[in-house]
Amino acid sequence: MQPPQDDDTADLLAPVPAARTGGLVGYARVSTKGQLLDRQIHALTEAGCIRIFADKKSGKNAEREELWKALDYLREGDTLVVPSLDRLGLVRPIM
Repeated sequence: MQPPQDDDTADLLAPVPAARTGGLVGYARVSTKGQLLDRQIHALTEAGCIRIFADKKSGKNAEREELWKALDYLREGDTLVVPSLDRLGLVRPIM
């Protein structure tokens, strides 16, 4: 069943904002120093990210300096782009 067209919540789950007002900011992460970020950085560049932050940290490590820098860099209307949700894997809440 489709929600009514005049319902303000009808587009909450839309895959893309109706009108993007900010820039795309990318975040990439690999788990070990031996792994390469190249594939993720290429995907973020191709997506049109204006700035890319990258960490080489285990998913168990809460100290992801570049992730916190990326979150601080974001402004209203910006979109954080992550090549894969398992790369984000937050271990502390965002406030």
